[in-house]
Amino acid sequence: MAELEARSMTETQLRNLRRQRTKEMRLQLTGFSFMIFLTFMAFGMVALDFNATFIMGIVMLFAFIQVILQFYYFMHMKDKGHEFAKLFMIVGMFFAIAFCVTFIYIVWIGQPI
Repeated sequence: MAELEARSMTETQLRNLRRQRTKEMRLQLTGFSFMIFLTFMAFGMVALDFNATFIMGIVMLFAFIQVILQFYYFMHMKDKGHEFAKLFMIVGMFFAIAFCVTFIYIVWIGQPI
Protein backbone atom coordinates (compact mmCIF):
# COMPACT_ATOMS: atom_id res chain seq x y z
CA MET A 1 0.00 0.00 0.00
CA ALA A 2 1.05 3.52 -0.60
CA GLU A 3 2.17 5.51 2.37
CA LEU A 4 -0.03 8.35 3.47
CA GLU A 5 1.60 11.71 3.50
CA ALA A 6 0.85 13.99 6.37
CA ARG A 7 0.94 17.48 4.91
CA SER A 8 0.65 20.44 7.17
CA MET A 9 -1.76 23.12 6.08
CA THR A 10 -1.00 26.77 6.00
CA GLU A 11 -3.06 29.09 8.15
CA THR A 12 -4.95 30.39 5.10
CA GLN A 13 -5.80 26.89 3.89
CA LEU A 14 -6.97 25.92 7.38
CA ARG A 15 -9.14 29.02 7.63
CA ASN A 16 -10.68 28.34 4.20
CA LEU A 17 -11.36 24.71 5.13
CA ARG A 18 -13.06 25.74 8.37
CA ARG A 19 -15.13 28.35 6.52
CA GLN A 20 -16.18 25.76 3.93
CA ARG A 21 -17.15 23.21 6.59
CA THR A 22 -19.07 25.84 8.57
CA LYS A 23 -21.00 26.82 5.45
CA GLU A 24 -21.76 23.14 4.72
CA MET A 25 -23.02 22.56 8.27
CA ARG A 26 -25.18 25.70 8.11
CA LEU A 27 -26.73 24.48 4.84
CA GLN A 28 -27.43 21.05 6.33
CA LEU A 29 -29.06 22.53 9.42
CA THR A 30 -31.16 24.88 7.29
CA GLY A 31 -32.33 22.01 5.09
CA PHE A 32 -33.11 19.87 8.14
CA SER A 33 -35.07 22.69 9.77
CA PHE A 34 -37.07 23.22 6.59
CA MET A 35 -37.89 19.50 6.40
CA ILE A 36 -39.05 19.48 10.04
CA PHE A 37 -41.21 22.54 9.28
CA LEU A 38 -42.79 20.76 6.30
CA THR A 39 -43.49 17.72 8.50
CA PHE A 40 -45.18 19.87 11.16
CA MET A 41 -47.23 21.60 8.46
CA ALA A 42 -48.43 18.23 7.13
CA PHE A 43 -49.38 16.99 10.60
CA GLY A 44 -51.08 20.31 11.35
CA MET A 45 -53.20 20.16 8.20
CA VAL A 46 -54.30 16.62 9.02
CA ALA A 47 -55.10 17.60 12.62
CA LEU A 48 -57.18 20.61 11.48
CA ASP A 49 -59.40 18.40 9.28
CA PHE A 50 -58.93 20.13 5.96
CA ASN A 51 -60.43 18.63 2.82
CA ALA A 52 -58.96 15.14 2.26
CA THR A 53 -58.11 15.65 -1.41
CA PHE A 54 -56.42 18.97 -0.64
CA ILE A 55 -54.38 17.37 2.15
CA MET A 56 -53.40 14.44 -0.07
CA GLY A 57 -52.01 16.72 -2.76
CA ILE A 58 -50.18 19.03 -0.37
CA VAL A 59 -48.67 16.15 1.64
CA MET A 60 -47.45 14.52 -1.57
CA LEU A 61 -45.90 17.83 -2.62
CA PHE A 62 -44.20 18.16 0.79
CA ALA A 63 -42.91 14.58 0.49
CA PHE A 64 -41.48 15.25 -2.97
CA ILE A 65 -39.74 18.40 -1.69
CA GLN A 66 -38.29 16.45 1.23
CA VAL A 67 -36.95 13.71 -1.04
CA ILE A 68 -35.20 16.30 -3.20
CA LEU A 69 -33.75 18.05 -0.14
CA GLN A 70 -32.53 14.77 1.32
CA PHE A 71 -30.80 13.84 -1.92
CA TYR A 72 -29.29 17.29 -2.25
CA TYR A 73 -28.09 17.90 1.30
CA PHE A 74 -27.75 14.61 3.17
CA MET A 75 -26.72 12.31 0.33
CA HIS A 76 -24.33 14.99 -1.01
CA MET A 77 -25.71 14.93 -4.55
CA LYS A 78 -24.69 18.56 -4.95
CA ASP A 79 -21.01 17.57 -4.80
CA LYS A 80 -18.92 16.70 -7.82
CA GLY A 81 -18.36 13.06 -8.73
CA HIS A 82 -21.93 11.85 -8.21
CA GLU A 83 -23.12 12.08 -11.81
CA PHE A 84 -23.47 8.32 -12.27
CA ALA A 85 -25.55 7.98 -9.10
CA LYS A 86 -27.69 10.97 -10.15
CA LEU A 87 -28.36 9.32 -13.51
CA PHE A 88 -29.54 6.09 -11.88
CA MET A 89 -31.76 7.98 -9.42
CA ILE A 90 -33.36 10.04 -12.18
CA VAL A 91 -34.03 6.93 -14.28
CA GLY A 92 -35.44 5.16 -11.21
CA MET A 93 -37.72 8.11 -10.41
CA PHE A 94 -38.90 8.18 -14.03
CA PHE A 95 -39.89 4.51 -13.89
CA ALA A 96 -41.50 4.87 -10.46
CA ILE A 97 -43.61 7.83 -11.60
CA ALA A 98 -44.51 6.04 -14.86
CA PHE A 99 -45.63 2.91 -12.96
CA CYS A 100 -47.68 4.96 -10.49
CA VAL A 101 -49.41 6.93 -13.24
CA THR A 102 -50.07 3.76 -15.23
CA PHE A 103 -51.60 1.87 -12.33
CA ILE A 104 -53.63 4.86 -11.18
CA TYR A 105 -55.05 5.02 -14.67
CA ILE A 106 -55.72 1.27 -14.82
CA VAL A 107 -57.33 1.05 -11.37
CA TRP A 108 -59.28 4.30 -11.01
CA ILE A 109 -59.60 6.13 -14.31
CA GLY A 110 -59.51 3.58 -17.13
CA GLN A 111 -62.41 1.67 -18.58
CA PRO A 112 -62.50 -2.07 -17.82
CA ILE A 113 -61.75 -4.34 -20.75
